[in-house]
Amino acid sequence: MTFFSKHRTRTSLRKTYEVCFSSALSAFSALRYSLLFLLGAGLALAAGCAAPCPDKLASIDQIVAAHNTNAASVPRLWARVEMDVTLKPQSGPEMTWRSGSPTGLLLYRRGPKPDGPHDFVLIGRETASVELFRLGASIAQGLYYFWYKFGDRAGAWYGRLALAGAPGVKQAPVDPMQLLSVLGITALPAEPGKLPAVALSMNNTPGRCAYVVTVLDRQPVSNRVLFKREIILPWTDKEPPLPTRVNIFDDTGRRVMTAALADYKPIDVSSMDKPPTKSPVMPTDIDIVCNEMPGSHTFIRRIRLRISEMTVEDKWLPEAVDFQSPPGVVPVLADQPGKSAKRGEK
Repeated sequence: MTFFSKHRTRTSLRKTYEVCFSSALSAFSALRYSLLFLLGAGLALAAGCAAPCPDKLASIDQIVAAHNTNAASVPRLWARVEMDVTLKPQSGPEMTWRSGSPTGLLLYRRGPKPDGPHDFVLIGRETASVELFRLGASIAQGLYYFWYKFGDRAGAWYGRLALAGAPGVKQAPVDPMQLLSVLGITALPAEPGKLPAVALSMNNTPGRCAYVVTVLDRQPVSNRVLFKREIILPWTDKEPPLPTRVNIFDDTGRRVMTAALADYKPIDVSSMDKPPTKSPVMPTDIDIVCNEMPGSHTFIRRIRLRISEMTVEDKWLPEAVDFQSPPGVVPVLADQPGKSAKRGEK
């Protein structure tokens, strides 16, 4: 074989190897992209394709009007409550009390001002005659409060309604007025250009479409404008939308409480002289989680409410919401400088 023949043979073999390698590389690349496509398709099928947000959009005025029409039909409320409450004292282990049946009571009476305050109390009872805790507010006394008594463990706190949310007021385990707002039976601010006020933003992420209504108000004493709470409503074609979650903020803008709302049911308004043509509704399954904040102790960790037998019938006296500390427990004034939350515990 001549030199030229050998060279042609090596050149031919090299071209053959290049063609084979190129074909193999192309096949490998095609296989790789096919696998990636199949993997992506599989993940998409597993997760489900998120539907785009609706074209139809309600305005803030429409959302507030629908909410306030519902709230206006509830001048007062009496309801039974089954509840789970988780507490974490500063000294001692976390404890959870479960009623197991609707032994608790929820009482509400609208105050003279639409923006509040309002008379309100949530009563945890073991039996009709044995109360374990109360969380509420009294217009007549000008106070909000919380007390509990589980065996040898007890505590009591109260604060002045005029100073609720003021700078430095951090000793009270929870603000009852903020808790009341998750029930959806108190009015939202409706007068443009004045505080308190509401603002609307949208979550337009497919699969998570929602209206986000933010309530703003001035802080007592400092007069600063703060975010008070955030109301999340599903952005769907259904009208009117009903809130599914409420986020409560402290004076630094941190989310301190989140309430998940579900299972809306009508309130009995048959006892009213002129009942509304459409019965008002409220959530009957409410799951409230209080977040631990740096530098502070979160005493109430979780409250789960299952509400039933809701009625506007006038079944209770105004003094039923008054604050009175349980025997043997010295209450702590939450808005008094220098007082510690721990001093309210026994």
